[in-house]
Amino acid sequence: MKRPFLRASVGASVLSVLLVVGMVSPALAVEGQREVLTIELFGSDNARFEVDGRRYAGPMLFTARSNGISFTEFATIEQYLQGISEMPFSWQPQALAAQAVAARTYLARRLLGGRKGDAARYEFDICATNRCQVYRGVQLVEGKYGDRWKAAVESTAGEVLLYNGIPIEAVYTANVGSRSRANQDVWASSAIPYLQPVDSPDIGIAPFSEWTVEVSGDQFVAILRADGYDVGGTLISIVVDDPPEGQGRTSITVTTSGGTDSLLAPNLKGAFNRRGEHLYPGILPARLRDGGLLPEPLLSYTFEISRVLVKPTAIDNLLPASDRQGRDIVRIDGEGWGHGVGMSQWGAQIMAKDGSSYADILSHYYTGTEPQLAPELVPDNVVVGLSWGRSEIPVSMEGTTRVVVNDLLLGFIGAGDWLIVTTPFGIDVVPLDSAGFVSLIAQRRWPR
Repeated sequence: MKRPFLRASVGASVLSVLLVVGMVSPALAVEGQREVLTIELFGSDNARFEVDGRRYAGPMLFTARSNGISFTEFATIEQYLQGISEMPFSWQPQALAAQAVAARTYLARRLLGGRKGDAARYEFDICATNRCQVYRGVQLVEGKYGDRWKAAVESTAGEVLLYNGIPIEAVYTANVGSRSRANQDVWASSAIPYLQPVDSPDIGIAPFSEWTVEVSGDQFVAILRADGYDVGGTLISIVVDDPPEGQGRTSITVTTSGGTDSLLAPNLKGAFNRRGEHLYPGILPARLRDGGLLPEPLLSYTFEISRVLVKPTAIDNLLPASDRQGRDIVRIDGEGWGHGVGMSQWGAQIMAKDGSSYADILSHYYTGTEPQLAPELVPDNVVVGLSWGRSEIPVSMEGTTRVVVNDLLLGFIGAGDWLIVTTPFGIDVVPLDSAGFVSLIAQRRWPR
């Protein structure tokens, strides 16, 4: 899959201009000035750009948008995959190789449907957060154990997982507990043959493979009410409709003195994670036996709910009603961390330690598939969406950087701390301490 790389019409006849610090305040737009819509930064060999504490190799593209600045990186496929931060690089080589193939397949699948939503609006192929795959630039692969992850990416180059000749939905999750989930039991979708439940060795080994959360009935109701559900007052009952495996999603009906409402298991997780810690800090996330905390109030969609009535003690009768311990307890016993569909990353690590190859791991979790060489389905390069909707973006630059404005070479800037900012004429790049700086961008008319 050939894709055009970053464009920059820089001819030998173009005069390079070194940006320097002047002695007057930043210039505003010249009357009749055309907008500066794009600023591209090309680092010299081994140069790095640091934004928001993360290091990137670039090239970087900053684009003026109606709601601020969008920020993307143009990366080769190797550069992108080496920047993925989804599994500890110290893990077993075969687990890392399985993760590399899954990540490459996930990207190939995303590109099949073209750019949609934010990707279409801000012109990128894949975002850098857990809405897509977590991407951190070069800082991790250039750090401790980075050579292990680089080797996993390189040793599986061009390999993807296919079903009927098409890259699969290679979703993965931190750990699944004793068994992965069917896609149709978690999301509103038809059953996908390679995303059906399989046993996983996580229990007793993976962190948070089993966990328990307890809140009072009043707290349970308050969390749901804060998240917009039609409940309130005293908790009367919780009824769970949990179909057999593969038969659909679990729903929970909550009846209170102030109303009745139903929600799906993923919605309960969302409500707890959005509202629980804010409403009840110190109670949520729950404390573990070793004194640590769960990483979030509810960790997965795989859980059972029970309600226990606790009898009041003699001391309770001496306390105000709001402080009495005699109350109902809602207990949530769960397994795993994440959505639970597809490959368990901890399961992959455990299988690799036990001698399984990366192909064995992938075929286990994505039933009926195996890694295949299909370089024609993998792009040569990819545009990564890093952020958007910002009025300014600080950039620390190492080495000399070529600056291209509206596809035309402006010149070069040296190492230091710079700021991409919105201005009356679009966007500009100025020193972080811009006092006395004359912008060469603002002084010119665009296009030239």
